[in-house]
Amino acid sequence: MRRNPAQQATSFRIGATPAGWLGVVAGAQGLVEIVFEPTEVAVRERLANSYPAAREERGGLCAAALGQLQDYFAGRRRSFELPLDLAGLSPFAREVLAVLQQVPAGATVSYGELAARAGHPGAARAVGRVMAGNPLPLVVPCHRVVGANGALTGYSGAAGVATKKWLLEFEKRTA
Repeated sequence: MRRNPAQQATSFRIGATPAGWLGVVAGAQGLVEIVFEPTEVAVRERLANSYPAAREERGGLCAAALGQLQDYFAGRRRSFELPLDLAGLSPFAREVLAVLQQVPAGATVSYGELAARAGHPGAARAVGRVMAGNPLPLVVPCHRVVGANGALTGYSGAAGVATKKWLLEFEKRTA
């Protein structure tokens, strides 16, 4: 989905959460990607491969983003206030992700319903592709998107669908 994220990334920060390890990547315009893997080693490998010139930072946007994510996992935050760099995404993807950010914590939306809300009824499969390539999981909560019958479908973060299930249950408990 992203044209050349390596050129956009300047820094990263890594942290642990109850659902897995995060690598928060930022560029001059905002967050570029959140790498969500089961282990720190897996996060570091993905970051090294995707962003070889990015440097690990202690402060700045990556630290702020990781702090907000840690607040989310502590039950103190329901939404995020961070600049996002989605410039490398298609207009359709940006529209869908913007609408997705309006789905509150603890709630779900189907792919078809999300497509309709974004002004593209009948584009459920295309929305599924956007979710599969969402560069900012958690901040742009693709785990809240479910099948038409409410079934939990694919998730690329950490341990896959098991992580999606954990996140939805966590949000319902802390809502």
